[in-house]
Amino acid sequence: MYGIILQNMSEYIKKSFGPGKWKEIKEKMEIQDENFGIADIFPEGQVTKMGKTAMKILGIKDEEFYEGMGVYFIALATELGYGLILSCLGRRFRDFFVNLDNLHDYLKFTFQRMKAPSFFIASEDEGGMTMEYRSKRRGFQFYVQGQVKEISKNFAVEIKKLEIELKKQEVIFDTVVSTYEMKFENQGYLQMKASEEARKDASMPIRAAVIFEMFPFCMLYNANMEVTVLGIALRQIIPKIIGQSLSSWWELVKPLVEFKWEVILSRMNSMFELATQEEIDKLGKSGGGSSSGGFSSDMNLLDEDVDKTLHIKGQMVFMKEWDCILFLACPMMKDLNNLIWSGLFVNDLSMHDYSRDIMLATTQEKIQMKMLLSAAEKKAEFLNGQKKKLDEVMKKSDDLIGQMLPKQVADELAKGKTNEEICLAYDMVTMLFSDIVTFTVICSRLKPLQVVALLNNMYTLFDFLCDQNAVYKVETIGDAYLIVAGCPIKASNHALKICDMAFDMMDGITMLKDPGTGDNILMRIGCHSGPIVAGVVGLKMPRYCLFGINVGLTEKFESNSKPMKIHISETCQGLLSGQYKVEERNDEGLKMKVGGYRSFFLNSKDNRRPLQEAVIKALLPTDKEQKTNIKKDDKKGDKKDAPAKADAAAPAAAAAAPAAAAASAAAAAPAPSAAAAPAPSSAPEPAAAAAPPPPPSGGDGGGGDGGADGGDAGGGDEAAPAAETEDGGGDGEAAADEPAAEEGEALGVETVSQSQCCGGLKKSAVCNLI
Repeated sequence: MYGIILQNMSEYIKKSFGPGKWKEIKEKMEIQDENFGIADIFPEGQVTKMGKTAMKILGIKDEEFYEGMGVYFIALATELGYGLILSCLGRRFRDFFVNLDNLHDYLKFTFQRMKAPSFFIASEDEGGMTMEYRSKRRGFQFYVQGQVKEISKNFAVEIKKLEIELKKQEVIFDTVVSTYEMKFENQGYLQMKASEEARKDASMPIRAAVIFEMFPFCMLYNANMEVTVLGIALRQIIPKIIGQSLSSWWELVKPLVEFKWEVILSRMNSMFELATQEEIDKLGKSGGGSSSGGFSSDMNLLDEDVDKTLHIKGQMVFMKEWDCILFLACPMMKDLNNLIWSGLFVNDLSMHDYSRDIMLATTQEKIQMKMLLSAAEKKAEFLNGQKKKLDEVMKKSDDLIGQMLPKQVADELAKGKTNEEICLAYDMVTMLFSDIVTFTVICSRLKPLQVVALLNNMYTLFDFLCDQNAVYKVETIGDAYLIVAGCPIKASNHALKICDMAFDMMDGITMLKDPGTGDNILMRIGCHSGPIVAGVVGLKMPRYCLFGINVGLTEKFESNSKPMKIHISETCQGLLSGQYKVEERNDEGLKMKVGGYRSFFLNSKDNRRPLQEAVIKALLPTDKEQKTNIKKDDKKGDKKDAPAKADAAAPAAAAAAPAAAAASAAAAAPAPSAAAAPAPSSAPEPAAAAAPPPPPSGGDGGGGDGGADGGDAGGGDEAAPAAETEDGGGDGEAAADEPAAEEGEALGVETVSQSQCCGGLKKSAVCNLI
């Protein structure tokens, strides 16, 4: 059964009795989806079960229910686009029922598994007619009655008024026959009789051979149901049928009546459809002729098994002069494949009708459909590929949003809620601030990429620990790390989660080393519990932020902590169990710094399992990977600094040239002390007065014209930009040449105030330490 009948019932109930009744029926039947596909297949008994349930809930009888459903079916069919066909089916009211079976044949192209009913006018006169409705289904007699009443409104001018009554119902074999008596002004019957009389007066003689040439698929049989003459096309494929019983070769498909002479005579106004009892190629072989038309019988012309019987459809005409019935028929074939395995060709089809045109047009349409289908499949494949890419991008976007915002908050934003609606107040949460001790000093010894690597390793570890302890990372600012528990997902054990997280962070930080010195990195942690307000701020880069005085107090507990210590407030300590061991702090003035709260150091937890070293190492890069990254960074830095060094080398060399020339001239000149030296006997040598004072720490800055002593060169900040080297002393030439050779690299050195020697002045000629 097709879904159009179920859709008809649901729409009728909703329009006539209201959506509430349909909802009640749907819940009673446990129907999940109320939209029935028009061309979808459903179980045969479903409409009967739905009908019984509906009548019981609505409290009406089957005649009223199904008749109203039939009335509404005409409106539904009109909405689906069949209104024009219904209005053009017959000129008169009786003609509508004569051609109704043809409409069902047409609908088979859309509803291929349809069990079509059959309508037959058993008798008629000017005052009405008796109609038989035959169907394989039971219980549809009042449904048809409602349809007939609604259709009669289209012919109201002709019939004036319709009275219809179900006279009897009987079952013949597996077919239910319902007989209706209809009373109306049957003007169509009067017009039909007048046309018959007119044809008698204008009758003309015609040779029989002309008829059998004009209708190549016609058959003439007598009262004994024996075939006497065949059309030229049927003679080609089943010639031996002549002289044999029609019912031994053919079976009657439509109408649903017995295949007998008397029955056929009583239904001359019906459309008849016959089908061969065996496949047509087998009938051709048994008839002694070749039905393959020269084609091999082993040729597989079909993609799947289909009905290979020959179907012909047409009109039965009683030839009074011959005392025979002439069946004027045409073949029912889908495409050229059916024509070929039937042993026929296009020229065997009638020329006076559209048989040839339909056959060729159908084949051409199938070819076009295949081409369109192929193009559609390519587009579908392309769209599927694009959809996969889109899904990947969407997943990345969702993951990114999930890292920026809590999932439930992101979902609320996606539903259209504003930032104000999402903002919530939390009565009690626990927050944690962490900070690296002397982080600025550590960074001063590292390259920028090393700082990035250090923070990445640290935050990768902390992010993993956040997931393990079910806490939420709020934000990071430099080396500061803020997390919270009890928000956005409320939890009663938020203080325990944060303290466990603090212990894990302390375990994890011990595995990180200062890349500049190799020393351990020290960290401070502060924890505090209290009420806060949480919400999303910003549009371009929305952030989930915490607001309230307790956020600032948490930062104060962190800043007043000590290296490798966990500093907690008394509110946080009051939420902990006896497993957590604390030590109260009584430092002078500390209480005022942390908002007047008592504070404690969290020292240990009973039966706690430390964070495994293997887990920490798995999250951090290996030594080999670190060295490889450092080498790559150095190469990138050298490539970036090479142009700057080349540009700085030219002016440095130019500045060094006059100094070198002056030093050479001084070396070549005679020593003035030798020429002016007094005699030893005339005056004592002032050795103590002439001795220069030793430099305090920088060593001899060099003699001669190369430069003054080290104390003078490094005495002020002006000397700081000079590149530092390990060779603080040396002769004048060495002191003059060294800055010229390294001047390109010396330009980037900053002035740094020092209180003691750094011990590593690799690229400087002087030290700025006095």
